[in-house]
Amino acid sequence: MIKVRFHKPDGTLDKEVEARAGQRLLDVAWSAGQRLEGACEGVMACSTCHVIVEKADFDKLPPASDEVD
Repeated sequence: MIKVRFHKPDGTLDKEVEARAGQRLLDVAWSAGQRLEGACEGVMACSTCHVIVEKADFDKLPPASDEVD
């Protein structure tokens, strides 16, 4: 499982949840009760969600791509 932390606008922790590998982050957020519009339907194209990935984890990610699974 992957740990996902949601922070309030002031930077304080709001909620920490677990997600499955491959699960859409928008679906994780909605399941956690986060009030996100989801205009991009979870393909991270609208830039309203901000994701920060730790350096060690970022280096494990595949290269960015326009392809959708």
